[in-house]
Amino acid sequence: MNVVEKDLRFLKEFRFEEEIVEKLNALGWKQITSIKRNNTQEVIDFSLLQEQIKEINHVDDEIAVVAINKIKRINDTYISMNKECWDFLVEGIKVYDQKTELYKTIKLISQNNSQNVYQVIRQLEVSDGRTLRVPDVVLYINGLPVVVFELKAPLATENLEDAFNQNQSLKQQLPKLWAFNVMNFLSNRIVSLYGSSLAGFKRMHTINNFKTKDGIDILEYLFDKDNFYKFITTFSFYSLENNAFVKYMAAPHQIEAVIKTIAKLKIAGDNRGGVVWHTQGSGKSVTMVMLAKAIIEEINNATIVVVTDRNTLDQQLHKRFLNAEDYLRNKAVTIESRKDLKQKLKDKKHFGIYFSTVQKFTEEASVLTDRGDLFILVDEAHRTQNNIDGEKILSKENEEFINKFGFARYMRDAFPNAKIIGFTGTPLMKFDKETTQVFGDYNHIYSMNDAVADNAVVPIHYEMRKVNLDLNQDELDEMDFIQNEYLKTLNLNDITSQQKIDTLLKSVRLKQILEDDDVIRAKATDILRHLAKRSAVLHGKAMIVASTRLAAFKYYKTIISLDPSLKDKVILVITESNKDTLDEMWKAIVPKRDVNKVAEEFRKDNSKYQIAIVVDMWLTGYDVPDLDVLYLDKIIKWHNLMQAIARVNRTYEDKITKQIKENGLIVDYIGIWKLLADALLHYASGKEQTVDISIEDVNKAKEKLLEAFAIINDSYVKDLDKFILLNPKEQYRFIISAVDKILAEVVDKKNEFILLARKTKRFFKMAYSVINQTEATTAKCIEVINSFISSTSIQTDEELQNTIALIKAAIARAVDSKTSEVFVSATKISKNINEVAKILALEAKELEKSSPYVAIEFMKHSIKANLKILQNIRPVFAKKASDKLREIINALQRQEDIQQVMELLKALSKDIVNEKNKPLEFKDRQLQAFFEVLSNDDYLKNNQNSEVLRRLAEELVDEIKKSGTEQYENNPQVRSKIKTKLKILLKTKYNYPPDHLGGVSGILVDQLTREIKIDKEFFRRDD
Repeated sequence: MNVVEKDLRFLKEFRFEEEIVEKLNALGWKQITSIKRNNTQEVIDFSLLQEQIKEINHVDDEIAVVAINKIKRINDTYISMNKECWDFLVEGIKVYDQKTELYKTIKLISQNNSQNVYQVIRQLEVSDGRTLRVPDVVLYINGLPVVVFELKAPLATENLEDAFNQNQSLKQQLPKLWAFNVMNFLSNRIVSLYGSSLAGFKRMHTINNFKTKDGIDILEYLFDKDNFYKFITTFSFYSLENNAFVKYMAAPHQIEAVIKTIAKLKIAGDNRGGVVWHTQGSGKSVTMVMLAKAIIEEINNATIVVVTDRNTLDQQLHKRFLNAEDYLRNKAVTIESRKDLKQKLKDKKHFGIYFSTVQKFTEEASVLTDRGDLFILVDEAHRTQNNIDGEKILSKENEEFINKFGFARYMRDAFPNAKIIGFTGTPLMKFDKETTQVFGDYNHIYSMNDAVADNAVVPIHYEMRKVNLDLNQDELDEMDFIQNEYLKTLNLNDITSQQKIDTLLKSVRLKQILEDDDVIRAKATDILRHLAKRSAVLHGKAMIVASTRLAAFKYYKTIISLDPSLKDKVILVITESNKDTLDEMWKAIVPKRDVNKVAEEFRKDNSKYQIAIVVDMWLTGYDVPDLDVLYLDKIIKWHNLMQAIARVNRTYEDKITKQIKENGLIVDYIGIWKLLADALLHYASGKEQTVDISIEDVNKAKEKLLEAFAIINDSYVKDLDKFILLNPKEQYRFIISAVDKILAEVVDKKNEFILLARKTKRFFKMAYSVINQTEATTAKCIEVINSFISSTSIQTDEELQNTIALIKAAIARAVDSKTSEVFVSATKISKNINEVAKILALEAKELEKSSPYVAIEFMKHSIKANLKILQNIRPVFAKKASDKLREIINALQRQEDIQQVMELLKALSKDIVNEKNKPLEFKDRQLQAFFEVLSNDDYLKNNQNSEVLRRLAEELVDEIKKSGTEQYENNPQVRSKIKTKLKILLKTKYNYPPDHLGGVSGILVDQLTREIKIDKEFFRRDD
């Protein structure tokens, strides 16, 4: 760097510091030039601190000096000092008063801002006695250094990681500067990072352009006096984990969630506390801890009950609360039963924190407490919480037709005056519509895309590895023969015969293949090869999700047989069952009593375990940050699928090697991509997808429903309208009697009822929002009668059961390794799980007739996914296609013919796919994009040949590389510099534009420079 450049950078940094300090001045931090001290090795203004201690605590000099001497005696690493001094900031310093012979708690900072002295100092000189260091900006409260700023000019050659490392070396050299540190703040004006003094670079929270996602100025957000005090009391805390202290500091999404939820809780007359949707891996459990602290601080006498959505207590969440005991000033207590909770709430009137499972609220019971100071935090607030209005079910054991409610109803009954807050790592889907009745609307949303953009989680990549089965044709023929022989026994005019055929097909479809020894051996062999190739990635930890307990055991046994060295590195984590007859399986399963201990071991960086084989356990609420790959061999849907794949999205940095986890990998052995693509439409962006699933009006559906009731009442089930008036026992007998009567009818008559019942169920679902309780109960009665007829028909058909057994045996023989070859081939569908174009197009084709609006939604997303790829290589075409897509969607919104809209979309999709498949002029995407823009210019394409345009594209790219683009998007000076160089190149070497065209080069240059945004990595100077 020459002298001029160095001076220029210094001036830019100097001005940047001035701007920061001016902003802090406006927020009430008074600028000073120095602190009172004896030399540069002192970093605390003890004179000011002494005066402030006296004023805040109303004590004399003697007490103040004793407190200060305790601070002066602290001398250790910055980590140890920060923990001890953090306790001083939060709890105060215990000092013995000789006069009163009592201990006093001396506060160093007052909750009342007017009692504190807030100061900011630039270029504070500090030293360890040998080397002088000058941090850019330091904030002081009452003489204590609480924030260190390291600022870089936007064009500085050092990046933010250099800034972070400068502060790291300062911590080692002068640890006392960091003893009372609340926050480490780094910025180059374009990007700012903040975090605790203990946070690694990757764990710092990122803010772009000094604005949060909600548009709030980050300096006001952090350094407003009230907000900053909350960072000490609420939004930061120490947690003891694995015998070491970890310091947490809230990210913007956690702060917003807590603030908005507290505001919701203060609304009188509504006990719905709202829903917080923070994607898995983004610190939801820490947010729950911080919310608990905020409730305790802001609402007097608050008691908190944390309810988890699992049969066994969520040990990880419970431990998170236990580790934060000092911060919460409460120990989270486990509840053994409803009676236990009732007694504890009665004994302790306030400030308790209790943990319970949602399954303790599965039955109607009396009020546990009518206290209004109770706050219930419900983890994974989904379907198990819903059904507040009840669902009618037939209880054969009690011979009653009863109303079954969701857990939320019973929780409400138990705590009628409590405020209930729902937390979820996945959004509420269409079948979760009742959740808002229970919890209220969203308080805050932090989606998968938000979390990836903020580096809160790593991206998830997807790989499909297809299992090819060369089945024995003789056995397939035998299966056809068995099925055809059974079909001869059926009356194909009877609708229940089709139900039997469906049952036959479903019962032999998938499970048996997934449990087959040869199929599992092929997959296990492939998994071990795949893992071996990934041995250089992190610690090589993997999780295998098997379809059944038996399949999981077979995976365990097979992997060990293939590689005996893994015997003590593989764990089988499935539920124990009394139905297990294999002694070998009993011995292989991790015993229930050891699951938590094994979970802790697997979570460790240097764990002795490498592979965990599971079915359902550990797929939710269990974090292993260095888990690298998840092998899926089980059909999972919706919430459960998103929770499962999120096992690999945690950020991780190896403490020793400093290796960083770049992404998590899902390897799909079962073809779950369609389900994943479907879920991602709803989960990734955080925006509610409103998809029209029917164009029929709900009131019209209600009319049809009532018509069906009348027909059924007249022809099949007499006095249907009086069913609601019967007691549960009488309702049960009513249904059984109706079933008997319909089963006795001739086939055509019985078929007519079944078809009517199916229509009733469909109309009921469509009209759900506009029908009353009587109509809902009547519809449910008809549904139960129809279901009873179907199940009775299937269960009493012995021939069906025998046929199922015969076909299962034939399948087992068909995949026998002696007669067939089982092998696994890798078919990489997509590197990134958000690329779903091909699958969505297929989905649209399948749904075009049955659900045209859903099909259009899928096709639209498919086109957008392909356009995202084309933008990088054919930007001109992509822009035109995007405009065309917008026109088509506008046509749909104008209610033009839906079939015509679909045809237009299909034609556009075909054009886009054809364009995507065209061979590129350049392998290098950056050159391809520029060549496309140049070839679209009217003058150039008519006056220059292709070779000239190719050479011009190459020279333009070289010119941009020389200029550098690190600051291109956010720095107008860099943009202007690059544009000028491009104009000069075009004019001097290619005489563009000729004089008669005037200044049109500016238009072309604008188009070219816009394409630099495609991917800044295209233009690295080290390419």
